[in-house]
Amino acid sequence: MTGRHPADLVDLVEATPTGRQLWLRGAGRSLYPLLRSGDSVRVLRCAPEALARGDVALVRVGRQLIAHVVLSARPLVTASLLGGKDPVGVPLGRITALRRGAWILPLPRLARPTLFLGQRLLSGLWTRPRARGLFRQLRDFTVAGWSRPLRRRMLGRPEVRLLREGDLDALLVFAGEQLLVPSAFLRQQLLGRWARESGALGAAAGAFAKRGRMCGFAYLDDYREEGLALEGLWVRSLVVAPRARRMGVAYQLIGCLVEEARRQGADRVFADIDEDNFASLRTFRRAGFQASSSELTQRVNAEWSASGGVKPLVVLERAVE
Repeated sequence: MTGRHPADLVDLVEATPTGRQLWLRGAGRSLYPLLRSGDSVRVLRCAPEALARGDVALVRVGRQLIAHVVLSARPLVTASLLGGKDPVGVPLGRITALRRGAWILPLPRLARPTLFLGQRLLSGLWTRPRARGLFRQLRDFTVAGWSRPLRRRMLGRPEVRLLREGDLDALLVFAGEQLLVPSAFLRQQLLGRWARESGALGAAAGAFAKRGRMCGFAYLDDYREEGLALEGLWVRSLVVAPRARRMGVAYQLIGCLVEEARRQGADRVFADIDEDNFASLRTFRRAGFQASSSELTQRVNAEWSASGGVKPLVVLERAVE
């Protein structure tokens, strides 16, 4: 969940009297496709025995809050719509509504059979490779070049700029959907490094569509956090949401970070990319990056392999004039 530390949200929910409701905003894919990152849920605080099969329950599992479908009330067993059963957690309440922007979807108790049967059907289909393959084909079809004019009309012209402290919520929502980078790292870096006038080099850039929803992200930093012996500033974690691909967003993100590196006095910017990520390689080369020396490429791959990396990396660089 965004806006507060997860432990603070748990305290907030647990302090809410039974029978009272509150709205919480989420980050992640715990109830996808019914619930997306950035959507809100209305939680009715209730005793565990008030939950029944087919409810959507808010459950604490470790330090995480998840909103999942109840498969069994006694003992409590929950699961995502597309996944298997969750670890045993502590029930905090029942989800009574979902909100996406101005749209609110109530979840009355009459919906219990539909949600339970829907979870059984969807999770069963998702275990089949053919079903997952069809979903990926549909996803790729919707971000094809022919759909670009429609997507541009829906998204507007994305605004690409450096991130500020006030963008933390949007960043965490985007990370829950698109990034493998831990949210704690992003929170620490944005609040303590990238957006602070401390003299530390590095920056983060984001692309924002209509209503401030982030649709692209990349950051510029060294590799000291990972303990790798690599000098210089590197463009890292370049990700564009499928709905905003083939619209020049990645190219603009790179340009924004290169310009910031120039402002900070760097004379060169680097990037390391999976050798089979042809789209990313094309974008960086279009942005003026060229192959680094074989010595640097070997050193980067040696450091990457020692840290557990599997795929070979292509190392590119660009002089900052």
